[in-house]
Parts: sequence; C-alpha cells; structure tokens
Amino acid sequence: MVLIDEEAERYLNQIFIGRRLIYIDEKLFLFKQPDNYIKAQADLIYNSTYNDAVESGMLPVDELEEILEERHIISDKEQKELEGLKSQLYAQQILLGKTTKIQANQDRIKGIINRLKKEISGIESKKLSKLAMSAESKAAEEKALYLCWACTYVKINNDYKLYWKNFDDLLKEYNLELRNKILIKFLQFKAGVSTETIRFLARHSLWRIRYVTSQKVSDPLFGVPTSQYTNDMMNLAYWSNFYQNIYEMMPKDRPTDLIIEDDDALDAYMKSYYEERNREDIAERSKHQTQQNRGTLSAFDKEEVIVTRSNELYEDIKYDKPREAQRIKGRADIKKKTKRKR
Repeated sequence: MVLIDEEAERYLNQIFIGRRLIYIDEKLFLFKQPDNYIKAQADLIYNSTYNDAVESGMLPVDELEEILEERHIISDKEQKELEGLKSQLYAQQILLGKTTKIQANQDRIKGIINRLKKEISGIESKKLSKLAMSAESKAAEEKALYLCWACTYVKINNDYKLYWKNFDDLLKEYNLELRNKILIKFLQFKAGVSTETIRFLARHSLWRIRYVTSQKVSDPLFGVPTSQYTNDMMNLAYWSNFYQNIYEMMPKDRPTDLIIEDDDALDAYMKSYYEERNREDIAERSKHQTQQNRGTLSAFDKEEVIVTRSNELYEDIKYDKPREAQRIKGRADIKKKTKRKR
C-alpha cells in the first residue's frame, strides 16, 4: 500500500481530531468518536437488551454453537478439510517468513495464502451466519444504534446538534433507508482507519517525526490522556511501537526494508523470528537446569560459601581454623607462659 503525502496527512488529521464530516443525501453530517461516558451508557443498553433477548427465548452464542455442532452445520468432511486448510495456511506463513530475497517467490506464496484464507472463510461462514441469530447479536445491534444516535450530529445555524433529539426518535425513524445509510457510514467511521493504512502511517516520515519527538521529550502523543484515546489512536500508537522495536533490532536480526514495507512478509518474518527465539530460550533454560541438577552440593565443591548455625549442614562440616585466629591463640599462649615464669 502507498499513500501520497497529502493522503497520509488527511488520515492523520482524522485520527487527531477523532471526527469525520460526511455528506449523506446532500446533508452534511458530523460523526464523533464516543467518549467513555457514552460507551458506558451503550454497555448498559447492551446488557439490558441481552437479558430481554434471553428471556424472550433467544439463545446465547455458546448454547447456539452447541446446537450447531450437534446438527453438524459443518459436516465432518468439511471439518477435516478446514483443519487441513489451516495447517496448510500455517505452513505457508512460515515459508513466507523464511523467503526474504526473491520477490517472485513471496508473491507466489502470498497468492497461496490468500486462496487458503478464502477457502477457510467460505467454510466458516456457514456457521457464522447462524450465530447472527444469537442474543449477543441482538444486543450488539441495539448498542450500535445507541452509539449512532449519541455520536451523529447535523449542522443547524452554524452549530452542530444531535440529528435525533433522543434515542427513541432514532428507533421510531420512519425513513429507514436514510437511517440505515447513516448507521452504515457511522459504523465504518467507528471501526476506524484500516489496519493496513495505520501500518503505512506508522512507517511514514510525516508521523514518525512526531512519534519519535514525542517519545524523546515526553510530550502527549495526541495531546490527550491515554484514557481518552480513540480506537485509531490506540491502533496507531501500537503499530508505531511495533515498528520502532523493529528499527532498533540488531542489524543481523532486523528484516530488510522491503520486508518491513510488506505487511504479510513482515508478520511471517517476525513470527518465525520469535519462534526461533523461544526455542533458543527453552534450550538454554533446559541446559541451565541440567547443570543445576548434577549435584546438590556442587556449589560447595566450586565456591566458598557461608553456612550459619541454623543450616542443617552446619554440624557436618569440618572447619579449618583461620590463620589469624591461630596467631591470636598463639600470642595468648605465649603471654600465659610468660606470666607463669614470672
């Protein structure tokens, strides 16, 4: 993915302000990201709707999944095929992580990965479509409508006010076509900028200058407390830190710039890298543990240690008299002999 500087700046501005101006049916609307109070209210709507749905006879998603399993919505043959496809996908992702030099090979492997993902999605969609009838889905729909009501504004007399005065007005909206248009556009806005775009922005010089400077001078990244971060802000902060860690890797470990700029190739590379590191760590811990288990008194064989009287080994150890103690004792004997002679 490639964005020109103007496009990148436009996305960044949208993330900074957490708002979007959009025309729908020739009317200018303003969408705002919900604050924490609105989110808390939306959660109450979700819980209330969920309880009502269950009382009315709708099944929770876990119970619905059990019924789908019993009825073999995904047949045994499809389940076996699904497991095989996921195994192939994992193998291809590992292979992509190890293919770092030939671009043609990477393109071919990514083509296979995309095909496998589509086949997996095709099988799993049979189950997911049925889960849309769960109580959770009903509650999520009501929550989305509430958020849309609370965050949708329209310009009136040079000022922006809620398009629907109250939540009931939205629920009673007679123009369902317009309501659905607004809801779809709002949900797209609320979902935020795509991860692919966010990752490109996290690597872009227009953002990295701001990010690195903010880290050095301890300046708030977006000018607001982290508790007020929108989804886009959190996403951009996460990927910025992700890439910063990669840029700071040792030269022998760091992937090439071509891999860094390719999301799929980089993910596969880092997955392979961390798995290798984990194997090395496990082998090192196993080696260390083996050395420790060779003998319980190995420390006494190699190092000087201090054993106090409370230790159970204290009485079993034969102690050498320190030289200084022997000298002091010798001097004391000499003094005693001298006094006797007198």
